[in-house]
Amino acid sequence: MLLYFKMIMNTLSIISSSLSSHLLLVVVLFVSSTLVSTTTAAAEVTNIKVGDEICVEGFVMDTYCINRGTLLDNPKVETLKGPDQHTVHCLVDIHSCYTSPFEILVDPTTTLSNSDGMMYSRGWRLNDAGRQAMIDLGRTIGSCKTCGTTSNGLEKGFRAGVKAEVLSLNLEDDLLVPEIKLLENPEVSSADNADTFCQTNFNGMENILTQLTDDEKQLLFTTQNNPSFRNMRLAHGSLMLIGWGLILPSGVVVARFFKHRPDGLWFKIHRYLQPLGLLLTLLGWILALVNFDVFAQTDIRFIHGLVGSIVMVLGLLQPLNAWLRPHLPSNEEEEKTRKRILWEHYHRCAGWSCVFLSVFVIIIGTTMLPQPSDQTAFQITYGVGCIGVLIVLLGYFKLVDSKKEQYAKGEEEENNEDENEDEEGVVKEAESNEKEC
Repeated sequence: MLLYFKMIMNTLSIISSSLSSHLLLVVVLFVSSTLVSTTTAAAEVTNIKVGDEICVEGFVMDTYCINRGTLLDNPKVETLKGPDQHTVHCLVDIHSCYTSPFEILVDPTTTLSNSDGMMYSRGWRLNDAGRQAMIDLGRTIGSCKTCGTTSNGLEKGFRAGVKAEVLSLNLEDDLLVPEIKLLENPEVSSADNADTFCQTNFNGMENILTQLTDDEKQLLFTTQNNPSFRNMRLAHGSLMLIGWGLILPSGVVVARFFKHRPDGLWFKIHRYLQPLGLLLTLLGWILALVNFDVFAQTDIRFIHGLVGSIVMVLGLLQPLNAWLRPHLPSNEEEEKTRKRILWEHYHRCAGWSCVFLSVFVIIIGTTMLPQPSDQTAFQITYGVGCIGVLIVLLGYFKLVDSKKEQYAKGEEEENNEDENEDEEGVVKEAESNEKEC
């Protein structure tokens, strides 16, 4: 037995050392490949380096709309396919947009196209000072709420060119593009003078794009956006849809139509469903408060956030007032206290108010998702899935109740018939006795 134990320990030791060596080898290979790839990428970009003075020109776009994938002011248009449809109002008036980093896009080429066709590429990220300079220029020449010119100003498709210094190439991150610092004030440009803009406005400078190879452009620029933007909104929407769209309304329906079931089954179901639903929606609410900026602008997002927060506060107060509820009388013949009656009215009204308001909030929320396909998927899920389940649940309760009523009515009629037969038997027996007498 001891020999067998030693053999097992030796085997485990050999396996452990082997796994450790393999793991170390994998780590070394990963680090080596990362360093090699980064060094190779850096070595392949030779026509531009940190500290160079360059001239760039293109559409100015906020990274909020870039990461959305669609324009906030025109959700049907993909951001990197239609930057000419992006309004100056969206760029410099909307808080979420003008507080996010700005980038100058690179016009489409066959080199920078992808499987979706010809797209503009994310080219050059401005530092904070450059972003503010672009906001000032946009408000000077644009038509928007904060613009100096409200009529005959540029409404959409804001292009500009700049003379700048390269701060970083950001080759180590596929989602980042080179960062630049303005050396002079930006100038308004257009698609018509894009080829000659740098030479005309900045003392004969060449557009840096003419000096970069196709391989360098592919390393420096990208058509990708940050997937966490969409994922956060899908996570928030899913948690709220499951919580306020299905679980919590189901608990309310059970409390309303299941009370006459024996052994207090409705209360047990209600007590488990509501905390579960509130936990999911609390996670979704925290996710929104931490990651989304909906209260800075009085638009549909503000309404969604405000009413949604009211629903959450009312919902989170329900377990508290349930815990503090006045208890029912110990004797069924005793009447409920006034406090108990008032509490029941409040608890019931607050619960149903949350359910009805959540319908409004969810419908608005499904229209706020960046991708139209996501909007459609959530609307179908809510309409067919959540509401469909609730309708089936209500139908089931009604069907069971109607069958029970019919059964009870049948039993009552049968009892009445038995009583009538007994009465007739008694009468006949009495008549028979009278005859015998």
